[in-house]
Amino acid sequence: MSKVLILIMNLKNIFKKFVLLDLLLIILVISSVFFENETIKSFNEHVDQTTDMFALVALIYLVIWLVSLYFLYKFKKNGKQLYFFTFIFGVILSLLMGASAQSSISYIVDGLGWANSGAILALLYFSQIKKEFDKKHKI
Repeated sequence: MSKVLILIMNLKNIFKKFVLLDLLLIILVISSVFFENETIKSFNEHVDQTTDMFALVALIYLVIWLVSLYFLYKFKKNGKQLYFFTFIFGVILSLLMGASAQSSISYIVDGLGWANSGAILALLYFSQIKKEFDKKHKI
């Protein structure tokens, strides 16, 4: 095999690991909410201005995010655009959430999630992996 083909195969494996890491980080962020200390819970209850509608939108967003991760992992053509739009929508959703407190662990995991998303986007648009999404996949 040529060196370019080997590099692309390694890049595909690295990319898939970033996608799986994104899934793991989402699970950790969600589960960390259940282990917050009482001070953080109390603060968040006092400043929480979210409505049931906002919670529903957040749940729909989570489902779409998970679908986009699946599409990325399988190199489906629509996965690239779906991930980008869910990333942008996630930024907007975060801005609309308002103030909240996090534990140091939640803060680190959240930051790693944003960094990982940046790495995925960089690979999607600025590496050879973008060509994988243009190929016709057999079902």
